[in-house]
Amino acid sequence: MRLLSLSGLTLVTVLMLSACSPEPNPPATVTENASESNSASNQAPARQFKEGQHYNLLAKPVIEPQLQRYLTEYFWLGCPHCQNFEPLLKGYLTNNPNVTLVRKHPALGDRWAIDASIFYGLQQHGHGHLVTLLLDMYRQTRLEKNALPDINAINAFLQQHQIDPDTFAEQLKSDSIITAMEQANREMLDNRLSGVPSLVVNGKYLVNGEQPDDVKTAEDYYQLLDYLLNKN
Repeated sequence: MRLLSLSGLTLVTVLMLSACSPEPNPPATVTENASESNSASNQAPARQFKEGQHYNLLAKPVIEPQLQRYLTEYFWLGCPHCQNFEPLLKGYLTNNPNVTLVRKHPALGDRWAIDASIFYGLQQHGHGHLVTLLLDMYRQTRLEKNALPDINAINAFLQQHQIDPDTFAEQLKSDSIITAMEQANREMLDNRLSGVPSLVVNGKYLVNGEQPDDVKTAEDYYQLLDYLLNKN
């Protein structure tokens, strides 16, 4: 597979953004009782959360007009904190199927741009369902080799899922992929998002990575998401 050269991509945000931020401080993994915990949180009296303490209002909202209840995650496939955040996020989405996840992959450097192009290539060519598996492959490579997947590993992943690597590489030349990466960079810059993972609720509310002491568990975190999804 011949990966797309992205030397022309606008990466003006690189010096203004950090790379990988710690995942939110509730548990990075979801226990086997987490789904029950989340269901219980939906039945509990609504908690109140404070702007500036639990969340912040984006200076420039990133609204998805076709969606009503959604989470936007800015992430990098190779980020350990994004990988660790995945089970917590998946636990919430599993128990809230009416909430849509919108993933955005910035390109904050050459390797980020390669990974972002692969992510958007899968999304834009009918393979978006493979992103979770791809993220898990990146995680396993990190745990086993303390490295990012190389071209052979990426080729093997594509072939495993009946995607021809050469055809896929040609698809990565699409202007729409470059545009998507630049848009993710621009949104992070406009809203001073300093790293990934960053989670935004309904395009307006940035969930703070460092939560106060009253948000310690997955249930607490899920209640915060419920609160923001129901907030006008």
